[in-house]
Amino acid sequence: MLDFETISINPKTTQPIQLAAVMIDGRRLEIISEFVSYIKPVTDKDEQIKLGLDDIQEDALRKNKITETQFMNAPDAKTVWALFSDWVNQYNYKKDRWFSPIKAGYNNNNFDDIIVDRLCCRKPYNFGPVEKKYDREGLFHPIHNIDLMKIMFQWFENDYSVKSLSFDSLRNYLGMDDTKSHDALFDSKQAAELLIRMLKLTRNFSKKVKF
Repeated sequence: MLDFETISINPKTTQPIQLAAVMIDGRRLEIISEFVSYIKPVTDKDEQIKLGLDDIQEDALRKNKITETQFMNAPDAKTVWALFSDWVNQYNYKKDRWFSPIKAGYNNNNFDDIIVDRLCCRKPYNFGPVEKKYDREGLFHPIHNIDLMKIMFQWFENDYSVKSLSFDSLRNYLGMDDTKSHDALFDSKQAAELLIRMLKLTRNFSKKVKF
């Protein structure tokens, strides 16, 4: 379960300033490890224009409550991505693409996955790993991908007491703590805990349903 905090809202041009993730054991459905780091963005205006990257938007910083001191003293994106890739690959026990961890997040298909793809195989990042045959990121499982928002849609799409499927809205509906919302590690842990609950629920029901 991974999450980025960024300096703007467009996943195709934004710069990540925090990356966090937690690893879930798929059999025991337990969190077994975590990763977190701030990331120093490109701040030179001319360099941003040259690389096609967004400048810092104050609205984004107000939302994620990250200060410039925190990310300006952090390692750059290339360094953090190398550390993160090494962390992910620890859990690819057979060192085979088909045994890579499954990428998961909340609304990650529309946001975080795009950033992952840019960091792996799109300019100005292109840090790898790359699955060259299909021109896509080569870090996570090539087929399976879990977007928790889509799971929640299946359960609440006809429930008018749920105002929206944003994570903030669901936090309120489910009575979850929101004191550190929009911190990447806090959000990753909460999303992972919710995903574990939903997977346990699904596994329990699937034993009782005849398809």
